Amino acid sequence: MARNPHLFVVVGSPGSGKDKLVKAVNDLGTQHAMIIPKHTNRSRNSDDGDEMIFPDDECWGLNKCDVVYTNYENDYGIKSSRIWKGLSKGISQVVVISNTGAINKLKSIFRNLLKLVYVYSEISPEEYKQESLDFQNQSYIESRADNYDMAHKVYLNNFETFDHVLIYTGVDEDLYDQIFRLFRAYEHDHI
Repeated sequence: MARNPHLFVVVGSPGSGKDKLVKAVNDLGTQHAMIIPKHTNRSRNSDDGDEMIFPDDECWGLNKCDVVYTNYENDYGIKSSRIWKGLSKGISQVVVISNTGAINKLKSIFRNLLKLVYVYSEISPEEYKQESLDFQNQSYIESRADNYDMAHKVYLNNFETFDHVLIYTGVDEDLYDQIFRLFRAYEHDHI
């Protein structure tokens, strides 16, 4: 249990390593943080993990979310009550969002408990599409590639509000090390 739990909002372009961070936190980091699932009306993809709740899931309820936004022509929602519940147990929470309106809404709710983290990677839209050739839903990949720089624009337009930047160089373990060092620094009041 963390002495100083926070809400870490992770922003990054497609292929920047966000999904790898989510998997690492789910697999290795539950003693440090929990991933907050998002409700969505989009179709389920083959690589979706526990980060998404879909209309065919029993607990789906986009209409019950108090933070709702649209990305890539799909709706997403988050229940802030779920975040508060985790924080009250002393567990830091992590959510992946690249939408300025949703980030601002979360900031208004969680104030100084929210830490904004940008994940930077040098992967290009073309490289992202190439890496995703085996992906079943190619229209989903195309829409993300067409709006590839959306998260980077969020970062550039709000640079002063970001608390941390993680750099993904293609070595998964380096990215994991960065996020877990960040968690530990907050847990021990080193930041």
